[in-house]
Amino acid sequence: MGRIIKTNYMDIDMDIITFDDMPSEILKEMFILCGKEVAVSIMEQFAGTFITIPARPFEKLERRLAIKEFDGTTASLRKIARTYNIAEPSIRVLLKKSGLKNSIPAEGQLNILDELAKQNNAENED
Repeated sequence: MGRIIKTNYMDIDMDIITFDDMPSEILKEMFILCGKEVAVSIMEQFAGTFITIPARPFEKLERRLAIKEFDGTTASLRKIARTYNIAEPSIRVLLKKSGLKNSIPAEGQLNILDELAKQNNAENED
């Protein structure tokens, strides 16, 4: 006998719950992807609640990582774009949403720090 699920009308042994007992397609998918325990726990804890999963659930994390790695140069924008496979304009939007609007070089504009880095690299190669 497994864990007992208490409902309004009866107590149900967790061991007898099957995929077909899931009341919706989403919960059936959760049953498959996450397991019976997770699907049943979600039903118990969130019964009657509408849950919405954002289309971009990791936007806050993306923004935090972009801000952390952004050093004010166009080169860092390009590096962030390559590292996370995100288009440069999208990186610019993330940074603007984070309040870094004035420190982002305009699209196509080189930053003085980029130019100095190029000069230093050229001097070191000689």
